[in-house]
Amino acid sequence: MNAVPVPAVSPIHGRLAVAGIAVAVALAVDLHLRLSGQVSPIWQTLSEYVYGHLGAGTSAAPMFSAMCLALAFGSLALWAGIAKARRATPVLVLLGLWCAGLFVVAVFPVDPDGAARSFSGQVHNYGAVLAFIALPAAGWLLTRRSNAQCPWDPRRRTIRRLAVASAVSLVVVLASFVWIVSTSPAHPEVALGLFERTLFLIDLALLTTMIRPLLKVV
Repeated sequence: MNAVPVPAVSPIHGRLAVAGIAVAVALAVDLHLRLSGQVSPIWQTLSEYVYGHLGAGTSAAPMFSAMCLALAFGSLALWAGIAKARRATPVLVLLGLWCAGLFVVAVFPVDPDGAARSFSGQVHNYGAVLAFIALPAAGWLLTRRSNAQCPWDPRRRTIRRLAVASAVSLVVVLASFVWIVSTSPAHPEVALGLFERTLFLIDLALLTTMIRPLLKVV
């Protein structure tokens, strides 16, 4: 009996994806180190780095946008690699929504803490929520069993565990945000920034696990 062929993967797409994510991580670490006295990683979200200053009046907004765009372009490379492997269309749609959400977050700044809700801030929030919902859903569907062999099958359990962890972390982040908004103006001490960074790290782990099969030449 002839073996079922494994769909071809694209190492170049995998390398581009790794490069994009590596740049995003480097920028995120730089923002945390240089703005440690301005933005609390415990209480404030990553998006609030857009209002930080790097010195001499230089805004941190371009660096924050560059971080989001690098992650988006790395994710687009992953999208292209998955498309080449001929995975199901819903996976590509969801991963495309993740990328679109990152572009929205890069372009539309979040509202400053305590400021009135603006159009830009609302678009930012919806884009972020859309992205964080779409990524774990894409990871889950990517590892759905089928009759054909799949390059992601060996990492099915890890990808699905990370997808579940991402979804649970998102629920915690959204619940914390709703709690803070509903108790305004007397905000309770909710570690929203810590929860969001935990979600961000889980999603980075999910992305890198999804990328690994692309780096293997079949």
